[in-house]
Amino acid sequence: MPAVGEEIPLVEKEDASHKWKVPLAMITLVSVAVFKTQITAQLFHEQNYPTAYSMLSCVVTCALLVPIFIVFRSQWQMVDWKMLWPDLLIVVAFTALDLGFSNIALAELSTALFQCIAACNPALTVVLESVVNGKMQHWVIYVVVLGLVVGAIFAQTGDNGERYSTYGIIAAIIQVTCSSSKYVFAHGILKKHKGGLSSLSLLFWLDLFMIPFYIVWTLINGELIGFFITDSHSLSEWFMMINTAGLGGIRALTQFVVLAFVSATSMSAANIFTQILNILISLPIQHTPLTTNLITGICFTITASGLYYMFKNYPAAVEHVDKTCPLCAGRPRDMQTDKAIP
Repeated sequence: MPAVGEEIPLVEKEDASHKWKVPLAMITLVSVAVFKTQITAQLFHEQNYPTAYSMLSCVVTCALLVPIFIVFRSQWQMVDWKMLWPDLLIVVAFTALDLGFSNIALAELSTALFQCIAACNPALTVVLESVVNGKMQHWVIYVVVLGLVVGAIFAQTGDNGERYSTYGIIAAIIQVTCSSSKYVFAHGILKKHKGGLSSLSLLFWLDLFMIPFYIVWTLINGELIGFFITDSHSLSEWFMMINTAGLGGIRALTQFVVLAFVSATSMSAANIFTQILNILISLPIQHTPLTTNLITGICFTITASGLYYMFKNYPAAVEHVDKTCPLCAGRPRDMQTDKAIP
């Protein structure tokens, strides 16, 4: 386990030869995630079927993976009972709720507000990793993630646009909680079954197991009948929805690829850049009213995000805080116990 305040390497030692894959996967993840979020938000502005669309995304992803497995047979792995219970089913549940409530939040809220709330992901991930894996972070990390939460609160109270609802706020809070949990447990599965389950196979089985979950969900809320039966969609609409659903699969795949190399907390750090870009891009596109609280919330989120990235990736910055912080009395600290050295 890394010492308190010690930098968690982006790539494990045994994967040092694959360091170039990490920035490539990160860049792909951010690019696809930003593009997919903007298109999905526009899609829900015209048709409000977020849960049914989540199910469509799972179906399209599984369909796209089948020919890949046929061509690259080494990427196909079956799951056994030991892997399925309870590890994989826990990730399935969190992933299904994450995707479903993410789309609901996108449909109900402005993208800027939703991304400010989603920026709380590192805060919850840090807490969950501390509890589940016993991986304590330096105290400054906990202070910074508190800033992310403050930013989300300011943004929530300052968004008075048309796309705002209490239901959307609740959905966003559930989504960020499930997303953090998914990262922690998915990272554990990829490390535990390293070599036994590829990222492509994990994505396929997750989406396949989520389909029955969404069938029940959409039957209960009525979206299944409305989306697939009652409402008619033009060919161009189906084309856009299927392609956007496919992008969702690519985004999920890049997440699992990144998680194969980095910790869940570092994964959350990558998502911060996605959220900041989505906030800045969506403001002019959706004509979101700029109130004082919303601007304050966005500034808090961007500042705390930048500090989070700096402290997570540059140990010298943490050491500088320890040396200059009045509460630390300028004394060096034992990185194992996070206590000042007499």
